[in-house]
Amino acid sequence: MRTSPEDLNCAAPPSGKRLTARREAFITAAREVFHEKGYADATLDDVITRSGGSRQTLYALFGGKQGLFEAIVSDNCETIFRGLTPKQLASRAPDVVLREVGVRYLRIVVSPECLSLNRLVIAEAPRIPEFAQRFWTLGPGRSRAFLVDFFDRQVERGVLRLSDTKAAADHFLDMVSGTARLQCLIGLRQPPTQVEIEAIVEVAVNQFLHGCLPKQAGQLVEPLAAPEDVKLTVTDRRTI
Repeated sequence: MRTSPEDLNCAAPPSGKRLTARREAFITAAREVFHEKGYADATLDDVITRSGGSRQTLYALFGGKQGLFEAIVSDNCETIFRGLTPKQLASRAPDVVLREVGVRYLRIVVSPECLSLNRLVIAEAPRIPEFAQRFWTLGPGRSRAFLVDFFDRQVERGVLRLSDTKAAADHFLDMVSGTARLQCLIGLRQPPTQVEIEAIVEVAVNQFLHGCLPKQAGQLVEPLAAPEDVKLTVTDRRTI
């Protein structure tokens, strides 16, 4: 008995492991198509042809091209924080947490897939501003929010002294990724090895937690206080 195209279109979408595999195939194909054609010029037909899936399943999983892009960005962020929550980490030493988060973060942002995604967003943002906003919200913004939450909890416990946890999150992520990521992004170097990543993060963690001032009588010099007009209480930070 032959199956008509209409029958295929009406067939139930895959489920369970097959659905997971199909989702991964769509995302892999979308990464490749976006890289080759850019977001604006990529079509769902391109993704479907390359993945071998059906339009029905693609729409059921992602809703369209924007959903595919958002899934790619979200998956990158999930990889960084999989198995970690600020609440779970609250009782662990800050240096241990920052090393783990820093290594995960740097490993992702210098990966070829993430670098390609960043180049895509930079190229498309002038034409599609909302494209850049979704990228920020689902990717870098989530990483920042995760650290802000962690730092807020450490301040509440009296473990860290930070006048602005949002600025602290920005500073730490920039210290971890800054030079290596930018050099990779513009093609000046290959992504760092695991050993290099761990070394970069170790320096960033020590610099972030201990600063540049020398020790006096076995103690670190008190950090310079922020001006009164920019100091925030923990309550203020949580409501901004």
